[in-house]
Amino acid sequence: MHKVSILFVTIFLLPIRVVLPEDAKTRFKIDSHYHYRNTADFIEKTVKEYRKYNTMACVLTPAEAIDKIKKAIEQYPGVFIGYGSIKLDDPQALEKIDRFYAAGFRGIGELSRPLKNFHNPRYFPIYERLQLYGMAALFHTGIVSRRNPDVPQYSSMDRMRPAYVDLIARRFPRLVIHTAHLGNPWYEEAAEALRWNPNLYSDVTGSSLLKKANHPEFWGEILWWRPSLATRHSPSGGDHAFGKIVFGTDEGPEGLLANIERFEKFLEANHVPEEVREKCWSGTFAKILGVTPGK
Repeated sequence: MHKVSILFVTIFLLPIRVVLPEDAKTRFKIDSHYHYRNTADFIEKTVKEYRKYNTMACVLTPAEAIDKIKKAIEQYPGVFIGYGSIKLDDPQALEKIDRFYAAGFRGIGELSRPLKNFHNPRYFPIYERLQLYGMAALFHTGIVSRRNPDVPQYSSMDRMRPAYVDLIARRFPRLVIHTAHLGNPWYEEAAEALRWNPNLYSDVTGSSLLKKANHPEFWGEILWWRPSLATRHSPSGGDHAFGKIVFGTDEGPEGLLANIERFEKFLEANHVPEEVREKCWSGTFAKILGVTPGK
């Protein structure tokens, strides 16, 4: 009997796989959070997987790979969207932004591991430059990985709270900002920042959808505002909260399908209307970045 109980609990706790409708595989998608990998087959694997699922990728690219990704964009315009990758504390950060902009890149990210809090005025010239160029900014928010535990580190999750990005969104109202991971674990803080900043969006990549796999309705509790609740305490126009969420993977090309499945479950469990789902999958960033399927 004891063994049966253990087996039941184990099975009950396993994440529930969602059976994807064909539409989720074939509809146009933009992966807003996709890191460049310095491997010989990175371009080839990305093209193969992302074409299979009708997806374009915002490739977060280090300065040394500008030419490689620029060539990939020219060769596969329906797959790659150029994003530059910088460190906020790099003395050459502004010069690198200039280089990415000149190369036709449309955003910068993932801004992570700062030595000061995100909203420190020291970083304002960087945000000002991005706003001037009309380039989107992707900020890491919340807990960050620790791949090399024996190496001393000088940043932490506390420097990357969603509340700090709230100030940046207000200080730079024409800067399109995208926060990663919905602030894990500060989900409510991140959601409330989304509610009042029309230039702020977020993905739910990383561990969050895995962590909440057996309680996907949780997201509807913090992303609570709806058109039917349009009051002086909600955004003007009564926007739908899930319209502030954008699809992303934060994984290699081999992780695309699993992330599509998790995101579909996230939307389905919270009864997100189709017109809002379209914004989440691609519509919001297609408009912001000026891209269309296959172009």
